[in-house]
Amino acid sequence: KDGWAFSLIYVITFGGFIGLASFLPTYFYNQFHVSKVEAGQLTMLAALMGSAVRVVGGYISDRVGGINTLSGVLVVAAITLVLCGLSGESLTLTTLLFMLCFAALGAGNGALFQLVPLRWPLTTAVAGSMIGEVGALGGGLIPNAMGLSKQYFGSYLWGFVSFALLAIVMLLMLRVMQIRWTRTWAEK
Repeated sequence: KDGWAFSLIYVITFGGFIGLASFLPTYFYNQFHVSKVEAGQLTMLAALMGSAVRVVGGYISDRVGGINTLSGVLVVAAITLVLCGLSGESLTLTTLLFMLCFAALGAGNGALFQLVPLRWPLTTAVAGSMIGEVGALGGGLIPNAMGLSKQYFGSYLWGFVSFALLAIVMLLMLRVMQIRWTRTWAEK
């Protein structure tokens, strides 16, 4: 159960990172009519932010705990995703929101892996590999959700909202699992 819980959270943090990074050039190009080069540069800004903040997420998790950090990350990711969907008229605001969203997702990657050796001290590498594998598969969710949203509703908004709702569901799952975790491995 714990492995699946970690994996599903990683679908949001790492899968979200991968999915958004692969989708953003298309989004910037279609939504704001920038050149393909500019779309790639804007995407790079967001992805760079997420990559740089991953270590910060681990650092914060070492101070306040991985579960607390992940809780904050999932809330920030959900809020920024919805705001990105609503800010489709301003390139500057959308870019800044994506940078914040990627920062949260990156911090979530660091936070999640702060917990892995606590839960599986003797099989950390195997657990981390399994979590990474399932999480990476989540990268295909976002481009599909965005395409379906645009196709059926004429806007990317509902793709962003669906991913934000998935982040909230994972937050609720994390908080429910935390109750059992604190009675077993996390307490130690």
